[in-house]
Amino acid sequence: MSGIKSCPKCQSNDIDTDGARGEAVCTNCGHVLEECVIVSEVQFSESAGGQSSVVGQFVPESGLSSFRSGPGYSGFSKDSREVTLSNGRRVIQHMAGLLRLVAHHVDVAQRFFQQAVQRNFIQGRKTHTVVAVCLYIVCRKQKTSHMLIDFAEVLQMDVYELGSVFLKFTKLLHIKLDPIDPSLYIHRFASMLEFGDKAQQVALTALRIVARMNRDWMITGRRPAGICGAGLLISSKMHNFKRTEAQIAQVVRICDGTLRKRLTEFDETQVSDMTVEEFHDAFKGGTSSDAAAGFRAANDQWKWDASCAPPALKNNLQAERDKEARLKRAAAAAEKAMQGGTDGAPPGGIKDGPPGPGAAGEEAVAGLDKAETAREEMRQRVREAVLALGGGGLKQLEKDAANP
Repeated sequence: MSGIKSCPKCQSNDIDTDGARGEAVCTNCGHVLEECVIVSEVQFSESAGGQSSVVGQFVPESGLSSFRSGPGYSGFSKDSREVTLSNGRRVIQHMAGLLRLVAHHVDVAQRFFQQAVQRNFIQGRKTHTVVAVCLYIVCRKQKTSHMLIDFAEVLQMDVYELGSVFLKFTKLLHIKLDPIDPSLYIHRFASMLEFGDKAQQVALTALRIVARMNRDWMITGRRPAGICGAGLLISSKMHNFKRTEAQIAQVVRICDGTLRKRLTEFDETQVSDMTVEEFHDAFKGGTSSDAAAGFRAANDQWKWDASCAPPALKNNLQAERDKEARLKRAAAAAEKAMQGGTDGAPPGGIKDGPPGPGAAGEEAVAGLDKAETAREEMRQRVREAVLALGGGGLKQLEKDAANP
């Protein structure tokens, strides 16, 4: 207790102190001078049966924990939440040691785990699963080279089940994580492919390929493992290393079909037509992240390049061109049908006999109107998509759509 001698309200000296509850009250006016006072010394009291008990409560770092003594109690007792936090920290340290994470990652993961306990997220889930999710969030924020499948292998569980818990936890805490950069895993996978002294050169070339893929919108919406596998396979071929698709797929932990699909997409880009010398010359004097080399005009204004459009936008452009071609064919067929109906109509008109080519021409014109309406709607959606990307290539996009 602080030893207050007089009441600041009534100036009375009649102060009643209760050491057990940590309170000091003025008996004259009832003003509470002190309450819940934390003291460093430990006091004991004796009960009627001669048993000793501690006075007050023990306040640890993680929260309140009462002290109980007497029959069946041996001292300080922890509630279930504190036991869960203690076990969680022990599991975090063990898992961090297996994945070679530093102490800073452990501390941050422990704070995430405390939030999971406070929000009852651990109910119905294993502690190891929640701990793995907390550590993976830390790795994502710190941009380490750890993948979710690494934690799944440590836990010996399905990676999709772990991913489901990860998504639910990030949604609960409203955690927004940046998209994964595939370049974080290039050096890790390159060291596992045994390139020897040229591992650094192969990794640097793979980083440049990944940067070029980023320019061609190959990274958006795709998992980083497939991008890394395609970049490393192409880079190994450029440096005269014989690595098969199966070897690359085994290292980056994807199937052969995914790797072949990434290679097929890369083959559709302009950079696939370059030679090795032309590719290296394009990055000469720049860094591996200089993905916009040769992509800006002389006045440093953004230049639209339809070949580097997102896949969805490319598909919309192609669909629009196909629809315009069908419209032209339909218009030509309608005009020909109308001419044929006029030349071959009977003297009594079309009503006197069965519908002739003229009726088909009218149906073709009605279909042409519907197609024109659909075409305008498609053009509006494409225009909105381009404006969402910055709007710099709208004029060029309209020019390409007008001249397929």
